Amino acid sequence: MKDRTWSTATLAGMAGKAVRDLRRPSFPVDVTTPPGDTPTGQPGRYPLDLRPMTAGSVLDHEHVVVTRAVTGATYRNPVSVSLYALAQHTRALAVGWSPAAADDRPPGIQALLTQAGWLRAGQDSNGGWRYPVPVPRYGVRPGWYSAMAQGLAVSVMLRAYATTGERSFLDASEGAVELMLRPLEAGGCSHYDQLGRPFPEECPSDPVSHILNGAVFALFGLCELSGHQGGTVHERVADRLREALPEFDLGYWTRYDLRHHAPASFAYHCLHTALLTAAGRALADPRWLAVGTVWERYTRSPTRRLRAAAGKGRFVLREHRAGS
Repeated sequence: MKDRTWSTATLAGMAGKAVRDLRRPSFPVDVTTPPGDTPTGQPGRYPLDLRPMTAGSVLDHEHVVVTRAVTGATYRNPVSVSLYALAQHTRALAVGWSPAAADDRPPGIQALLTQAGWLRAGQDSNGGWRYPVPVPRYGVRPGWYSAMAQGLAVSVMLRAYATTGERSFLDASEGAVELMLRPLEAGGCSHYDQLGRPFPEECPSDPVSHILNGAVFALFGLCELSGHQGGTVHERVADRLREALPEFDLGYWTRYDLRHHAPASFAYHCLHTALLTAAGRALADPRWLAVGTVWERYTRSPTRRLRAAAGKGRFVLREHRAGS
């Protein structure tokens, strides 16, 4: 009876999540910045408007974003902190704030600097932020680094540096990139192919997971630091990711990662299309845009959406059974 009750509750929860997944999320792409424009010194709007994604963010007593772990405990997740900071920066720019107005810091900029201050203070001697939680899906124990966190933090730090002129923010961004591009086997966040091109790993698992959204967020941070320094460090990552895009295409939907063949949730599929569109604009590369257009077309087919939802549901159910 107990097992049956647990199973019914699990299925009910999965059904509810499936219904929520069918609601199209909002991931607006920045269209105010000309394609290929990587301004030096003064980063503009982030490639995605993250305000809808971070609307439900919870702040602690120090006004830093906190995330609730599956255990119920809260912790400061560098990805969530950075997403919120970038959303608040976009909020300030949307109402006409300019980095030139150094003495005028609206609430959005104050929020950016609060999150950036925590990131700077919490960066360890390796240049990163260790996660205190495990990732059972990938067999990863607490204490791991995420390329997604590193790249997002770079974007936050560069905006904090542009606002305050404090060199320590720029130093922190450079340290974050060094760890991001360090090979996995050396304690870093990147998997290298035979051509020496890195794939930034959101979660450093063995075997590698190749999570798409985390890698593209990492790429954005690299693009922005390259723009600031006049470098090309992002190009090898961009080439590696672009060539891997067909592997994420199931022919009717996208995969969340390359370790599992299950379709991504509707929300993550929509995020994939938005990220590719944003990357295509940031890199001025129509090949990203072309793939993004194909993936966007998948969402317009009710048959494909239902097929993807069913496939995702079967995958989640197998995970629940394996962990029970």
